[in-house]
Amino acid sequence: MTDQGQVAGRTREARTVVVGGGLAGLLAARSAARAGRSVLLLEAGPALGGAIAAGHVAGVPLSTGAEAYSVAGGHVDAVLGELGLDGSAPDAAGSPAVVTPRAGLGSRIVSDAGTHPAPSGSVLGVPSRPLARDARAVLGLAGSLRAALEPLLPARIGSRPGASVDAVIRARCGARVAERLVAPIVGGVHSADPRTLELASASPQLAAGLSRHGSLTAAVRAITAESARRGSPGTRVRSLAPTMGALPEALAAEIRERGGEIRTETPARRISRGADGGWTVTLGSSPALGTDSVSAEELVLAVPPDAARDLLAEAAPTLSAVIPQAPAAAVRLVALVVDAPALDAFPAGTGALVAPGTAGVRAKALTHVSAKWEHVQAAARTALPEARSPHVLRLSYGRPGETLPDPSGIVDLALADASVILGRPLRREDLLGSAVIDWDRAMRQARPGHAEALTEVTTLLARPEHAGLGLAGTWRAGTGIAAIVRAATSTTTTSSTTSSSTTAEGTPS
Repeated sequence: MTDQGQVAGRTREARTVVVGGGLAGLLAARSAARAGRSVLLLEAGPALGGAIAAGHVAGVPLSTGAEAYSVAGGHVDAVLGELGLDGSAPDAAGSPAVVTPRAGLGSRIVSDAGTHPAPSGSVLGVPSRPLARDARAVLGLAGSLRAALEPLLPARIGSRPGASVDAVIRARCGARVAERLVAPIVGGVHSADPRTLELASASPQLAAGLSRHGSLTAAVRAITAESARRGSPGTRVRSLAPTMGALPEALAAEIRERGGEIRTETPARRISRGADGGWTVTLGSSPALGTDSVSAEELVLAVPPDAARDLLAEAAPTLSAVIPQAPAAAVRLVALVVDAPALDAFPAGTGALVAPGTAGVRAKALTHVSAKWEHVQAAARTALPEARSPHVLRLSYGRPGETLPDPSGIVDLALADASVILGRPLRREDLLGSAVIDWDRAMRQARPGHAEALTEVTTLLARPEHAGLGLAGTWRAGTGIAAIVRAATSTTTTSSTTSSSTTAEGTPS
């Protein structure tokens, strides 16, 4: 698809070319268009938005990728306001609107200790008060006492460059914190293995706090205190009604309104450096269009790291070689719409994260979508007026090293897992609709050494031979919509759109 006409076999001038139509690419293209540049956005697939997607299950509109964003820093809310998605526009009635989770529910942690409310005041699962009742319920008395000793340990314990999440947490807080609190979050939010995920990439705040305070507990308390000072700690995420799909749609609309061109199903095949110092992108060929290429003074690659390495291997081999691998973890989501009055009490709150190895549950996370978001509950009742009490659930499968469940039997598996997590039996006859959604390349794994590699990438991008080149995406910005938006809005220049911030934030699981 092309928004404007194409001419086969030609090289056409475009001041800024963005390769990749996910959130990072859309934000880079929007920034360039707002600066008055001629913009061309290229997306290899048929749709824009990357891991932000939407669909319908049993007639209910649902986010089928990212379903919320962090309010930290206010960066996402600021962009939504600029796009008119915050409900403040005069003609906003019936248009997408910002919504907050249902109050007073909270989430759960499921482990061999049972199902318990997630301890309050935690960062990456590390509790600020390990002896508090909610922490003791998950950790047991022995686990809580071990974690409470953490501030007494020498600062050097677990504190080394490139250390993994598991190595640091296990050394400082003990096995139960690592296995029952941290592992469920790392698996559910980052789709990563805490034994290989770098702490400095997963939570730069926590890693920096450990260095500053010499204690994880002290670092968590400082982080949560600062969060409370800046705003309400009770509303940490928000979403868009009816779905988060409104965000990429609005970004694409503004790019087009400002004269930008967007081409989907147009892969970039090769990057070369022109004699004039500019960049040339050779596109995929087709019988209808022939070989096409575009030239740019500025080029942003908003693509996965492996794709960036391949594209830059010829034009920027030194830079290509230092781009971290950050392999992807495949995730399989199952959306269920069930008629189940037994769920009216929201027995797992907004949902649950599951510790690896928990008996009887293969899912790594469950979101009770219609409990978390009142607009989804209302949409389900509207779409299914004959149902006694429709509920929407979403379960996530796929930890690193695990084989994904077979799609042919995954709906029954999801019903069984949901029954255990929610403590209420769900049967096939309760099912009103289902969908299975695969995300093969969305969740990137920041291995030990990732943060150091990003520093080197940033240094090399500043060299004259890389002038006009930018790199963007979750592998640079960190996990979550807010991390990507924060990186994209940290400066006003296209090349600086790729800030090396790697703050990890919640992603849908």
